[in-house]
Amino acid sequence: MNFSKKEIEEIKNINFHDAFVAKIICDYDNGTVELPIIMDDKGRYNALLKFENVVYVEVNRKEPWGPGINVISLDIEEVEGDLLKVNIVLSSGDEINITAPIMIYSTDD
Repeated sequence: MNFSKKEIEEIKNINFHDAFVAKIICDYDNGTVELPIIMDDKGRYNALLKFENVVYVEVNRKEPWGPGINVISLDIEEVEGDLLKVNIVLSSGDEINITAPIMIYSTDD
């Protein structure tokens, strides 16, 4: 599923809570960020969050709440132009912030 600003409500309907973030793959040349994740809403299954034409990415690994790689929340906010600002908070307290016009969600199903 491709999501842009027009489909923001559809993105918010996906339950990312307790998904496990396995990796964060940044491809600077292509302007993409990929997050392979293991979803845990209706049984476990593999999924991928991919962001295209990324203009901003920030990841910290301070673990203020202790170790943990599962998603507590995924919030999306509309920003200038056609951009989406995505904030992912992990159980460790760490945050992943990505700003891009396109977010693609796919599963192995």
